[in-house]
Amino acid sequence: MNTGEIQRIRDQFQGGLWPQFLDRVDIKGLRGWQGQSVQFKFPVTAIVGENGAGKSTVLKVAASAYERTKETGYYPSDFFLDTHWDTLSEVELGYAIKLGDNSVNFKIKKPTKRWSFPEKRYSRRIFWFDVARTLPLDATAGYAKVARLAAGEISTEALSDEYRSKLSYILGREYQDARFAAPDVNEKRTVGLLRREFGEISQFHQGAGEDTSLDLMRALQAVPQNSLIIIDEVEASLHPKAQRRLINFFIELSRLRRAQVIVSTHSPYILEELPPEARVLLLPTSTGPSVVYGASPEFSLTKLDDVSHPEAFLYVEDPFAEIWAREILAAHPEGGDLLSHIKISPVGPSNVVAMMGKLASEGRLPQPGLGILDGDQEMKPGCAMLPGDKAPERVVFEDLRQANWGQLHERFGIGAGSLHAYLEDAMLSADFHSWPERIGDKILKSRTNVWETMATEWCRVCLKEDVRDAFAASVKQILPE
Repeated sequence: MNTGEIQRIRDQFQGGLWPQFLDRVDIKGLRGWQGQSVQFKFPVTAIVGENGAGKSTVLKVAASAYERTKETGYYPSDFFLDTHWDTLSEVELGYAIKLGDNSVNFKIKKPTKRWSFPEKRYSRRIFWFDVARTLPLDATAGYAKVARLAAGEISTEALSDEYRSKLSYILGREYQDARFAAPDVNEKRTVGLLRREFGEISQFHQGAGEDTSLDLMRALQAVPQNSLIIIDEVEASLHPKAQRRLINFFIELSRLRRAQVIVSTHSPYILEELPPEARVLLLPTSTGPSVVYGASPEFSLTKLDDVSHPEAFLYVEDPFAEIWAREILAAHPEGGDLLSHIKISPVGPSNVVAMMGKLASEGRLPQPGLGILDGDQEMKPGCAMLPGDKAPERVVFEDLRQANWGQLHERFGIGAGSLHAYLEDAMLSADFHSWPERIGDKILKSRTNVWETMATEWCRVCLKEDVRDAFAASVKQILPE
């Protein structure tokens, strides 16, 4: 993640420098949606979820927010059609948009057969690109004839040097030229060409990633200020490095043109390049999609029942909380049995833990579950708390210091004097999240190994039986009888 660029765009966005912005969509009556809202909290937002979770629905509803013009725009009927098999009625789409210093709310409805629109609609340039459904050129209507019969070019249009360089950077190879030729058999069916060190290649022979990325760059170089850019399955046909570079390109483009970008994705590489407020997880439940903001990339892209089939889930913030919770349960007389029936999943910040706990307590998830909040958080419905009233690192380090560090020197195989000095030195840092890593750097172990060892020793010398038993009881409570 480019933290400098992220902070720059975050500061500018919070300073109100995006004069046009789609703040929220509300969806009712479409594909299982029952009035849920999706907020866009960052200029570049990724919608993530398993197939059928509703990602494309969100993108299509967003694309329908603004008035259709000669140049651009979409009606809901462009995306949500009545067919022999599907009849849409009682649909209600709500919108909150920003216009300069003003915020406007309105609705688009389809009570029966016709869509109804508010008296006043607002214009904005919309750019829609469905990468996953872009066909190879030779499979696109009309291009087979071009491939067979073209004998020359009527004209050519070069991709700008700036965007050719962007394309080269994203795909990780140098393109000496990039252009679009109008063939003599049909000047409207332009063909993209890329020149590399061995010659020029048309889109009939380019790789899938080159083909789609070339079309994407051509369209994006013409996108005006304040546009809304929507891309479905943004990572399609791109290798991991290219995916990371592409989403960082969108962050830069958004900042420079004050554009809003909404993408859908199944890629961890895309999510890892975005801050928590830019990640929106759609989680299918019995009452329609639940919208979770800020979920970790790992949790966002992990089905709850993919590999193992636990009877219940514990939702924690991060791997450190996962390790500590596991060690606390392991210290209980029934710990082995409890751990064999549950899965502990790091899901992201405390708001995500609280959301998952709430959904589980309401019976809206496929399996029973319990949110496990760090001790420095407020108690929430459907949640239990880790020991102490501080972050896990602080509790474990400070308690072990009170116990003269227990037998950590034996566990780590290092002299007590040296180890204690390293521990005290690490705790001088204000960033308590870094403490295990600082110790690991000194004793040549990973931060995970350091934390596991310290969590185990904390359970041995610091964990009180009543605290252990209460934690285990909260887990037992969610297990089926």
